[in-house]
Amino acid sequence: MRHIWLAATALTALLLLAACGGDNSRRAEIEQRREALRHKQDSALVASQQELAIVDSTLEAVKAEYEQMKAVVEQHKAELRATEEELTALTLLRLRRDSLQVQWDLLGAKIKYIRVKQAELSEP
Repeated sequence: MRHIWLAATALTALLLLAACGGDNSRRAEIEQRREALRHKQDSALVASQQELAIVDSTLEAVKAEYEQMKAVVEQHKAELRATEEELTALTLLRLRRDSLQVQWDLLGAKIKYIRVKQAELSEP
C-alpha cells in the first residue's frame, strides 16, 4: 500500500514539474510560431513585390500599345475604313490592359496588407 502511495506522490510531483516546465515550452512554441509567421510574411512580401514589378512593366507596355493602336483605329473610324479585325484587336488589348490593371491593384493591396500585419506583429 505504501508503494502505491509513493508512486502516486512521485507521479504528482512529476506532473507538477512538467506543468511548470510546460509554461516555458509553450512560450517557446509561441515564439517559434511567431518566427514562422514572420518568415512567411517576408517571403510572401518579396514574392508579391517581384510579381508586381513584372505586372507593372507589362502593364506599361500594354498601355502604350493600346494608346498607339487606339489612335490608329480612331483615325480609321473617322475615315470610315476601320475593319472588324482592328476593332476586335483594340477591344482585346483593352481587356488585357484592364486585366493587368486589376492584377496590379490586387498585388498592391496584398503588399499593403502584409505590411500592416507585419507592423501588428512587431508591436509589443
